[in-house]
Amino acid sequence: MRPVGGSGQAPTPLAHAVRVAEKQTGGRARKAETDRERGVYVYEIKTVSKDGSATVLVDPVSGNVLRVDTPGFIASIANVFDRDDQRKDQAAFALLEAPSMTLADAIETAEKGTGGRAVGAALKSQYGSALFEVKVVKDLAPQKVLVDPATGKVVAVPAHGGRKDDDD
Repeated sequence: MRPVGGSGQAPTPLAHAVRVAEKQTGGRARKAETDRERGVYVYEIKTVSKDGSATVLVDPVSGNVLRVDTPGFIASIANVFDRDDQRKDQAAFALLEAPSMTLADAIETAEKGTGGRAVGAALKSQYGSALFEVKVVKDLAPQKVLVDPATGKVVAVPAHGGRKDDDD
């Protein structure tokens, strides 16, 4: 399969994959992106809940869950000693629990606002407030769209050529 957003397009929209992952884990998605696993493109969705976090791989062609990764027993014990990841997950969950808008809703809002197709999205915290940042491709040109979960509206479509962010 060719990369999503390139010359090939996945039949399953990213927003649908996010909803599938949330249903699978019972959590709220905080990040979704297209990733390459063993030479095959997949949607990788990270979810959080009050009980912890999970990473769900969804097939962009069928929309089916391929795999769910949750921290295992060893990782759980390690978290007792290193609570930094737990704090980040709980902070993300607290931000996601408050607004009625989900990451999937933000993806659809960004796609409608730009006429493009989402290839990635994440919850971002800026100055204490949450924003969804959605990466959209239109006419082979990538752009980032910021959506306010409190209002459900696009708040900014930054100009092309912004800096390249680290993908994690």
